[in-house]
Amino acid sequence: MILGNKSIKISLCYNSLVFFSFFSRSMIPILGRQLATMSDKYTENIPRIPGEVQRLNEQFEIFTKNIGYILHPSVVSALPSAPCIADIGTGTGILLVRLRETYPNAVLDGFDISADLYPPPDSLPSNVTLAVRDLKQPFPEELHGRYDVVHLRLLITAMLRDDWEPAVCNVSALLKPGGYLQWEECDFTTCKHLRGGVSSSVETARFMSNSFAYALRDRFAYGWNTLPEHMTTAGLTSIFTDIVSSDRVPSTRERLSVITMSLVFRWARMMIEKKAPGSISSKELDDKEKESYDDIKSGCYIRYDIYVTCGKKPS
Repeated sequence: MILGNKSIKISLCYNSLVFFSFFSRSMIPILGRQLATMSDKYTENIPRIPGEVQRLNEQFEIFTKNIGYILHPSVVSALPSAPCIADIGTGTGILLVRLRETYPNAVLDGFDISADLYPPPDSLPSNVTLAVRDLKQPFPEELHGRYDVVHLRLLITAMLRDDWEPAVCNVSALLKPGGYLQWEECDFTTCKHLRGGVSSSVETARFMSNSFAYALRDRFAYGWNTLPEHMTTAGLTSIFTDIVSSDRVPSTRERLSVITMSLVFRWARMMIEKKAPGSISSKELDDKEKESYDDIKSGCYIRYDIYVTCGKKPS
């Protein structure tokens, strides 16, 4: 049995090196490439397809349940009864729709670099408006000083190291004096796959998630840990960070693990479609997908830390 376990570990290590080599090389930018003003870095790793709407909406609900709130209590206590709230990188707009339940008279504006995942306009509440904007570019002056709260969540896959500071400055400009910026990101660099039972299997799910994290390691290394510094640079004060485990509520563990794994395999298939060097076959990936979901069914679950960072614009 010991020799058998060593054999399994050696095989996984070898396959992991192939994956890491393949995916890390696929992230290297092409020299001399001219980027458009609005460069959608998100779609370099994650496709904007209809299935993403369901995944993102479920992810929002699970994250919110584990965090314990949509807006931090300190932010809520400073809001007027009919606040103006902006959600940047709004995706499907679900956060704004949920906030309307609490603030029916609020102005709720969502911005994203792409409208591909937006719901039909006629399906939105009358006080929810969605538009296309790039947070890496300055916002129009008519939006400056408009919002009581500017909210952002999970944009890390779309951000490079040098994007964070100017992005924080751009979104901070949207705040009214006394308004709050709230930004949630995750530390995927310390992501763990744990067994829920004595006989739970974790190896393939862990291997696939580690491959994903390794390929995006240059993106995952920033944001969650640098936002306080960037908020200070942007002139915000009263900065604080609330840290919570992604599985604080145990009943969410299985579904969070499933939707996280679905993201990993969408990324992996996207890389194979790009014919990146060293890629494995679709059949091999199909096998790993089945094994990963079998791991989760056996009790394997994912855990990482969620960082909620808030800062206030001086009055």
